[in-house]
Amino acid sequence: MHCPVAMVKPFLDFGLSFRRGNLEPKLRELVILRMASLNGSPYELMHHVSAAKMAGWSEQEISSIKLTQPTGLDEKYSIMIQLVDDCSQLGKVSDPTLEKAAKLFSVAQIAEATLLAGLYRMLACFLKTMEVELDQEALSWIEIDRSNGTVRHKASA
Repeated sequence: MHCPVAMVKPFLDFGLSFRRGNLEPKLRELVILRMASLNGSPYELMHHVSAAKMAGWSEQEISSIKLTQPTGLDEKYSIMIQLVDDCSQLGKVSDPTLEKAAKLFSVAQIAEATLLAGLYRMLACFLKTMEVELDQEALSWIEIDRSNGTVRHKASA
């Protein structure tokens, strides 16, 4: 099943706008990888493992982020993982997690991380429902960043 590019282009543009947001690239990619892992979304993982590496994550750290109980990460990353887990499991960030996050992140960063987690949860649902197949190769994030966050769209998504 496919849907017209015209329908998904604004959504993709919105998603790409987070590349110019309040979260440093490592935090942004952590949120995306974590939600993709929690939702079993190989499409998202395929495209964002390379972005995570560009942001400074090692293979070992990426593997940890994808585990049910990640280990070996700094406190701020562990708290961000809990924030994403809360969004996935509770549909909101719990008060204890929010209290911890508020000590390390600005309100804008917490809000953006919450939006990003929700966006990638919704995207995983869309990808699975529409039976979107894996692309031949991962996105070139260097080219996307160079072109100011635009992706050349195929005839169908």
